[in-house]
Amino acid sequence: MNAKKRHIIQVSIQILLVTSIMTITSSCVTNKTTRYLQNEKENYAPAQLEEYRLQPNDELNISFGSANADAVSLFSNGMGNSANINNQLTYRIYQDGTIDLPYVSNVHVAGKTLRETNQYLTELLKPYVAEDLVVKTAMADRSYYVIGEAQKGKFSIYKNNMNVFEALAQAGDLTPLADRKRIKILRRVDGKEKIVSFNIRSKDILDSEFYYIEPNDIIFIPQASNAFFRITTFASLMGFVTSTLSFVLLVTTYANK
Repeated sequence: MNAKKRHIIQVSIQILLVTSIMTITSSCVTNKTTRYLQNEKENYAPAQLEEYRLQPNDELNISFGSANADAVSLFSNGMGNSANINNQLTYRIYQDGTIDLPYVSNVHVAGKTLRETNQYLTELLKPYVAEDLVVKTAMADRSYYVIGEAQKGKFSIYKNNMNVFEALAQAGDLTPLADRKRIKILRRVDGKEKIVSFNIRSKDILDSEFYYIEPNDIIFIPQASNAFFRITTFASLMGFVTSTLSFVLLVTTYANK
């Protein structure tokens, strides 16, 4: 083999080795890429811990109580867009923000908290029932959704003030290929869709406006831009190194013939 060809092969091997080293060092999943609550500064809007305000398409469980059983029974069967489930009336809020109660239509509840809705409906229906009327409302479906690099699906909000870490833990945490710096939450606010992107590795997320999960939130976990080359386990690292060394040995053996 002439010197020129040998030189080309040697240069090719050197380039392959350098490229392999760069790939390994830049694509390995490390503690830095996956650890939460790091000291990475982010400029987030301050957290606003407020009661959830009802939105169109929310489903409400509404129950009525009074010493006047006959009067309360007038509301026990439901009408309009309601359904009687386990002796509790369930209503879906129309797109215009209203529900139709028995004998009272176009009751606007969107934008109100559950506490405000209780007070509003109690005062509204007292003339039809009794002065001791008590109305209780609750969300029929308190859920959020996860898509992307996690366990995809619909999950229940099992407690008040559930935060994003609890939500992701319930979804099985993020995969090693998840881009933890660009997580997005899609939320409907004042009738409009709002998207916020945040770095969950930063402890500044504790002060973020989207730290707490609300019903119907959609959490999107994108895949890292270098996910195709990412080395997530020691076995995959050793496999990459072994295949690279095997190729170098093969070329070297060929060059020496």
